[in-house]
Amino acid sequence: MGVPRAGTVVLAGGLALLLLATTAGCRRSRPSPTPTSGTATVGLTVNASQPSYRVGEQISLRLRLVNNRDAECQLSRVPDGAVTVMSLTRDGTAVAPAIGGAAYYRDFTAYLIENLVRVPPRGSVELTLGSDPQSPVGAALTTSAPDGRGGATVTWWPVDQTGAYRLVLGYLRAPLRGVPADACAATAEQGTVAFEVRGG
Repeated sequence: MGVPRAGTVVLAGGLALLLLATTAGCRRSRPSPTPTSGTATVGLTVNASQPSYRVGEQISLRLRLVNNRDAECQLSRVPDGAVTVMSLTRDGTAVAPAIGGAAYYRDFTAYLIENLVRVPPRGSVELTLGSDPQSPVGAALTTSAPDGRGGATVTWWPVDQTGAYRLVLGYLRAPLRGVPADACAATAEQGTVAFEVRGG
């Protein structure tokens, strides 16, 4: 693949590892009760595995997506290409992300398509978003989106400093070739979670 340019990660073989890591925390659940009027097309909730973490400890967030429609739709069972960070603050101050790219030994968009699952009305899917302690910016939560060339644009959100964090997440699945558009590709609902990073 050549030598990576600055700000780029080459994940030769990494996509297979990513698949194992992300699908391990994913499961589909039984249908939930019918929602009341005014509910978003896709419901989104997020929780941290624990209220506080030590510096260097992996932060693990569990997201639950609910199909609130009266028809089946497709939702992603991995955070890649779908989960987006709306905002991240530490002690009330905005945390700036770093942006780069990732190249894969196989097509990233094909990977995203393979990880779409059909979810019945009021059914749900759960996925896990974990921090990467070895990202180019240190420990960081990572989001990604197809770059149109078979790779991905990657955004790293640093969580390597001590402090009280507040994270707001959204669900926005990028258009995927061969996948019909549906109302479950995005949700207006946002998920908010708070956690603390403490010194060792």
